[in-house]
Amino acid sequence: MAEDFALSTLSTLGHIGLAGAVGFLIGFEREWTQALEKREHTFAGARTFTLIGAIGGLAGAMSDGPYLVVAALLVVGALTIYGYAIEARETPGRGGTTEMAIFATLLLGAAAGRGDLLVASAGAVAVAIILSLKSEIKSVARALDEREIHATLRFLAISVLVLPVLPNARFGPYGALNPRELWTMVVLISGLSFLGYWLMKALGPGRGALATGLVGGLASSTATTLSLSKFARDGLSSHASVAAGIVMANVVMLGRVGVILAAMSRMTLAQAAPALAAGAVAGLVIAYAFWRMSVSGRDPARPVALGNPFELKPAVGFAAMIAAISIASAFGVETFGAAGAYAVGAVSGLADVDAMTLSGGRQAAAGSLDAAVAAGAILLAVSVNIIVKAAMAATVAGRRTGFVVAAAFAAILGAGAAAFFLIRLQSFAP
Repeated sequence: MAEDFALSTLSTLGHIGLAGAVGFLIGFEREWTQALEKREHTFAGARTFTLIGAIGGLAGAMSDGPYLVVAALLVVGALTIYGYAIEARETPGRGGTTEMAIFATLLLGAAAGRGDLLVASAGAVAVAIILSLKSEIKSVARALDEREIHATLRFLAISVLVLPVLPNARFGPYGALNPRELWTMVVLISGLSFLGYWLMKALGPGRGALATGLVGGLASSTATTLSLSKFARDGLSSHASVAAGIVMANVVMLGRVGVILAAMSRMTLAQAAPALAAGAVAGLVIAYAFWRMSVSGRDPARPVALGNPFELKPAVGFAAMIAAISIASAFGVETFGAAGAYAVGAVSGLADVDAMTLSGGRQAAAGSLDAAVAAGAILLAVSVNIIVKAAMAATVAGRRTGFVVAAAFAAILGAGAAAFFLIRLQSFAP
């Protein structure tokens, strides 16, 4: 009995000790920040926060109900408000971060006192990190413009607010339409575009056409091809460096197709991976060779004119495109078999690769389309799309750049086709 009591007491003391440590960690960060800002008078430092954490731990450990914790909150809250009111009169415009940290410390201390050690420890670390990021958060806030804030909020809206409430059931002809799956595809593509936008902004101008192609290809290889072609037309970059950037953008597009298939259908990815990998390796070698051929290697990287990926109209339009391709693909497969899927892939590749990739991967995962057929249709869409971009480069950038890009794309398509058919022939071998 005495031994159990001793163990229980030691456990309680350990919980209270952790509560004090929680307070010390948060308070030490506040102490360091205040010293860095050269404040002569501070409301609370490491010792005060340690005591507040210990008070929370005691309140949590000594009562199973909420009353002691609430009482501690009221007392500490009253003192905090009084201290803040005095300092606010002396320093107009003063923030309340330290005061909010006090409340967080007390509650985390109470969690430690009640035995929620992981919550208390993780919460203390998270609070300390948030407090230490003051200058970084301010610099990011100053760097963002109104359009970027609105774009971020739209992305959060379509991914956090809209997606969870959509029904996860099949509707429409052939049961080809699933609202939640369709919107998941929109979120996936928008997320990739958003990542590409921020990477491009972080790299900034002056990194070369190769870097522009590398980062711009994440958001849109078609937009990147068009913009770099204009650079060659206007004499802003050499033909070799523009070709390097365009090829790199399309290598990234091949990688993006692989990422989407990995998320949608691993079986389809296994069928398409050899062709995608062979094309990507060939493209990397060619892009490097073009870059080496460029006269100075210092061609300016201009920002690619990518539209806002979170405008409602493009997002809904993309979902409609996927829905149409899904219905067309289901109809084609049911009516014409594999030939129907290939026809849909060829036609969809004239405008977009992602829609066919998402649709084919989803149908293969659902079992309504053979994985090999889905891979073939997706690769056909990729091939058609690359040919369209070769024509775009020739039209916009001129015959010289267009010829170089077309030759590079022919090598990429040849490498991919050779790998795809070699794997298919081996699968038929006895």
